[in-house]
Amino acid sequence: MSRATHRGRRYGHLPELGEINVMPLVDLFMQLFIAVIIFFPVVEYGLNINLPKGTTDTIKREQTRTLAVDRTGKVFLNDMALPVAALRTELQRLAKVTPPVTILVKADEANNYGAVMEVLKELHAAKITRIALLTQEELPSKPSRP
Repeated sequence: MSRATHRGRRYGHLPELGEINVMPLVDLFMQLFIAVIIFFPVVEYGLNINLPKGTTDTIKREQTRTLAVDRTGKVFLNDMALPVAALRTELQRLAKVTPPVTILVKADEANNYGAVMEVLKELHAAKITRIALLTQEELPSKPSRP
């Protein structure tokens, strides 16, 4: 018996496939899609981080300096306007002071993010590690009187 006839007998009972049925695959993808649409809004984005607790009572007033960036991008150290070169020199001097100085950075809310980042880069270059970003306390809105 030749191989061709043997092969014919072996697979002769199977029908010839003219097309592939993709409906089960489409159904599976639709179920996965619906599961993802339902699941993702339930997932909470972000990291659960427990921040350390502390107060600013331990920082003495004489150990702080205020570095401000106004609306136009001008930099002030303790209310004295400084050009970038003078700021670098002063920050390098403050980095060597013992006990370490805490720099309080405050910037106008309408300020450009890039101007504040430049100040933070200068602090990093001077190797000042004690930095605090100041914010203004948000007061609850008062109800309007009728």
